[in-house]
Parts: sequence; structure tokens; C-alpha cells
Amino acid sequence: MSYSLIQLRHVYKDFIVRKGVFRKEHRPGIWDVNMDIRRNEIVGMVGGSGGGKTVIAWMIVGLLKPTKGSIIYTPMNLDITKANKKQLKQYRADVQLVFQDPYSSLDPAHTVKWHIERPLKIYKYKGDIEERVKELLREVALTPPEDFLNKYPFQLSGGQRQRVYLARVLALNPKVLIADEPVSNVDASIRASLLDLFKRLRDEKGISIMYITHDIATIGYVADRVYVVKNGRIVEEGDVETIISHPKHEYTRLLIEAVPDPYKRIE
Repeated sequence: MSYSLIQLRHVYKDFIVRKGVFRKEHRPGIWDVNMDIRRNEIVGMVGGSGGGKTVIAWMIVGLLKPTKGSIIYTPMNLDITKANKKQLKQYRADVQLVFQDPYSSLDPAHTVKWHIERPLKIYKYKGDIEERVKELLREVALTPPEDFLNKYPFQLSGGQRQRVYLARVLALNPKVLIADEPVSNVDASIRASLLDLFKRLRDEKGISIMYITHDIATIGYVADRVYVVKNGRIVEEGDVETIISHPKHEYTRLLIEAVPDPYKRIE
């Protein structure tokens, strides 16, 4: 069994809800979450909208702080809930978030080259930056790279924009990607190629990936293990094949039953 790179232990997140002018109420959002992201694996997190998946993702990358619990990054022996700025900078280089909407995550005023160069310059990359940019474009199958360097986001398809953002993320050689609905805003015809890219990053570069989605069918295609999340709680977890073939929780069964059957005749 691969060891855990990231461990969530008894993680809670409460949100403050105003009840009138003077009264506030603490409402639980995430409840006693225990989760592992292991080395060289793709682990899925699946559930409906508003179920807490994105909140968990933001806590993992340090954009939200848990109300209670620990998030341990084992390569640094670091509880990120107690990390200082220097530690968080290193952690965020190692653990990168891939956003749902590739267009909003890219600046329309700047070229592909600028977007990928930027993290290399911020983290003071010592090699040939332009060659590294081309290498990264090849890694995400945007070839020949010279055709993309001077393009702007509006000149790219949704799938190409997501690949550019992935190239930018890969610039810092991350150990973990937290991918929040990364294929939901691209055409169905190119989703499989992006999921195949995630599998290649796992197999060839040893990157661990948390793949977050509402679509359990894509979990079955890309992930090794899965956590099923409902209303801020993990209701089921385990090996993907086992969970999909023999779901124990009613909510997991509902997610599976909601997957369209391509062979079913529409009346």
C-alpha cells in the first residue's frame, strides 16, 4: 500500500450564518472528515452540488482553515492548519489546485507563454525559461508548442485552456494536484483525453491527484479509490471497482443510477 502524502483527520468546518442584525449562528459545513491522498494514485471525491466537495478541496490547499482537525502534509511533516507563510509557500508549490473553469483562471490580457512563465519567475527557476515553457506544453499535448506560445485564452478551445492551466500548474513540479470538476466545462468529446492526461501524469510523473466531480461515471474511468460525500460527510469510501459494483450506501446507489445508460432507448 502506498503511503499517504496528505492526511485529513477529524476535519470540521463551520460557517457563520447571520440570523437578523445582532444574532449569528454557527452552521456545520464539513463534519468529521478523515481522508488520505496516497502517493502515485488518483483518488476521487464524488457528490452532488453543495455537498462540501469544494470546501474540502479549499481546506486541503490552504485557502480555507478548518474549524477543527488537522491536515498533515507528510513530506514536510507539516500540519498546514498551523503553518507559517514560508511553509505555506512551499506547500502550495507542492500541492496545486486545478480550477473548474479554465477561462476564469487565465488572464485574457496575457498570452499562453506569459501564464506558464509566471510561476517559473516567481519561484526563480534557474534554467532556460522559454525551453521549459515549451517542454510543459508538450507534456500537456499542446504541440507544436510554438503554435500556442503567443495565443491568448480567447483564441483557445475549452480543452486547450484547461491544458494551458495544467501546464502552468506543472511548472513547479507539484507532488499533488487537487482537481475540482476539471472536465465539467469542456466538451464531452474531449473529456476522455483530459482524464487520460491525468492518468499519464500519475503513471509517468508520479503525481498524486484528487479528482473531484459530481459524475461517478468519470470516477470509474480515472480513479483508483473514491470518497462519496453527502452534506459535508463521507458516507462511503473504498476501491472504485468495489464501490461501483457493490455500493453499500443509498446515496452512492443513487449517484450510480443517475448515470445515463447509452444503450437505453428513449421513449
